[in-house]
Amino acid sequence: MVACEQDDCHYLEGSKRCARRAALLRSILDEIGLGGERLMFFHLPGTAAEDMALASGRTVEALGATVLDAQVAAIRDRVVETLRSLPSNPLRKHRDFHQEVEFSNDDNEK
Repeated sequence: MVACEQDDCHYLEGSKRCARRAALLRSILDEIGLGGERLMFFHLPGTAAEDMALASGRTVEALGATVLDAQVAAIRDRVVETLRSLPSNPLRKHRDFHQEVEFSNDDNEK
């Protein structure tokens, strides 16, 4: 999950709400045996502060594309590293609960 920085969200409480949802989802993942560490939560800079400044007639320096690219690359690297370190899906052991279903076009045959 990716959310705005805590104090730079258009929705005022949006990033806080997202953090609470992430915590809830982690607890559910732990409860069902998948592991909460499978849900990663990151912050990227929003533009709420820039938008407010521009609306009031002030100019602000926008976050440079190279800075944002570096932050996104860091998130990508962390996700890849985490995925490599996670054990395999524990639910894959229990494939027995899936039944093979065969579909046919009997309705179309005469």
